[in-house]
Amino acid sequence: MKKIIYLIFPVVVLLGAASCTDLVNEKVYTQITNDFITSTPAGMASAVLAMYERDREIFRTNSDTETTLWTNMLIGDDVSVCRSGTGIPQFGRYTMLPSTPNVAALWQQEYSLIGYANLVIATANKVNMTDPTAIQALAEAKIFRAHSYFWLIRKYDRVFLTTRVVTPQNVNDSVKFAPAVPDSVFKLITSDLDYAIAHLSWTTTQPGRFTQGAARHIKAKVAAWLASYKYNGNYIGDPQQNWQEVANQVNAIEKSGKYSLLANTADVFNGADLNHSESILTSQWSKGIGGWYVSPTTGSTSGHRMALHFTPLYNQERGMTIDFSSGGYPWGRIFPNNYLIGLYDKTKDTRYKAFYKLTWTYNLASTLPAGKKLGDTIVVTNAAQYLNLHPMCTKFNDSWTRISPSETQSFKDIIIYRLGETYLMGAEAYLHLGKADSTAYYYNKTWVRAGNTAVAAGTITQDMITDEHARELAFEGDRWFYLKRNGLLIDRVKKYGGEYYKKGTTVMLNDTTVRINIKDFHVRWPIPQTQIDQMGAANFPQNTGY
Repeated sequence: MKKIIYLIFPVVVLLGAASCTDLVNEKVYTQITNDFITSTPAGMASAVLAMYERDREIFRTNSDTETTLWTNMLIGDDVSVCRSGTGIPQFGRYTMLPSTPNVAALWQQEYSLIGYANLVIATANKVNMTDPTAIQALAEAKIFRAHSYFWLIRKYDRVFLTTRVVTPQNVNDSVKFAPAVPDSVFKLITSDLDYAIAHLSWTTTQPGRFTQGAARHIKAKVAAWLASYKYNGNYIGDPQQNWQEVANQVNAIEKSGKYSLLANTADVFNGADLNHSESILTSQWSKGIGGWYVSPTTGSTSGHRMALHFTPLYNQERGMTIDFSSGGYPWGRIFPNNYLIGLYDKTKDTRYKAFYKLTWTYNLASTLPAGKKLGDTIVVTNAAQYLNLHPMCTKFNDSWTRISPSETQSFKDIIIYRLGETYLMGAEAYLHLGKADSTAYYYNKTWVRAGNTAVAAGTITQDMITDEHARELAFEGDRWFYLKRNGLLIDRVKKYGGEYYKKGTTVMLNDTTVRINIKDFHVRWPIPQTQIDQMGAANFPQNTGY
């Protein structure tokens, strides 16, 4: 399938939430000016293209070379255990502080996108809005803004709501900072998504761009959040109406005929190009022009390193060297814990082997232990070996774009949303709506595809959906949010977080610090200290507990 080529026209724009330049670093990348952006449909479109490039930084923006904003989203839950790396303790073991770099990086990342979106949306008042280019750009800008605010309010609970366009002329104007009423944030999110749904096509010739399917999927996620999570002790809207909205959006996606589950579970993440029938939104990466990450400070280009985070240090074992069949270059930062692995029926569920590598075989003759031969499966006998050969998630493995197994840069696509999640939202919605047949219909989509026997209507529970969510979607970015909105995060991390594994009488891994560290206030991140300093603690107090 054709890869999208992003032409990069970063806009000279300040973060809409600020009155000073400390919140975002300005840099003139091209001669594209605000006048061009704010006066023509083509200018609107170029700004949207810049947003896609900026959005990709979530996989590469980091406080060190070993952690990213995206990997911070994949830990600190009930199905992961973290080894090491600068960002791992903060987010994987809950030692984060308001001064932790990636706490601020996510805030800045999303508000920069909101700033771009506000600029494009404001331009709609100045151009011919019968122009298809302008309509498309406005729809994409609105979904970007909705998506960013949804990220922010789920992570921080309290955000600054702004639709203001910051210009050189008003940058020093006084701004009154205060936490937004959640209802106002979600009204803007919903309004933006409704516009995107009404004006975006189901299909695109440029994979990676927002479509109506992506807008509907996100709106289903928003409605599920409103139906489940309370702000100040209260739901926003009627939970039953919101669950019905989830069902409506899931049904629309199902009936569109534009998406379908792949027949083979192993094919979901098999390959460099993941723009298949199950993908609803996929971050595009390639070694072609525009298919890589561009550093906003140096202009240098690179891929991402997602594959490295999940690959254990198997090459430290005798008889082992780095090769693709073993996972390629290893960092060993994030692993599936034994609780997650234990959720699969090892005799039936195809995901057990499709999504994980569970054993390693000797591949280096020159250092083979005595009595071993090439191809023998390594039998783990001690804690050091277990850590070096820990079961790994293979969803980000890449033997397609990396020239050699020792290459650290990957250009494999990254799936953001896919149909498996849509169907599980449908099952959850219909469970709450009391419609057993529809609950079973959507639950069995992923369950049966994985080789399991269909579950009868009327027997599915929320706990079953929670387990199936883990089996199907682990390490795809939703687990922490799913647990939070259902009020399960604290209890389940205390029970399952990290890993304690004993083989016979030998303790192979005892890393359960996260169970001790997590406190009730960790259901939200701290407001970045840099932002508190800019907005004023009296105006925008820190989240409780930090």
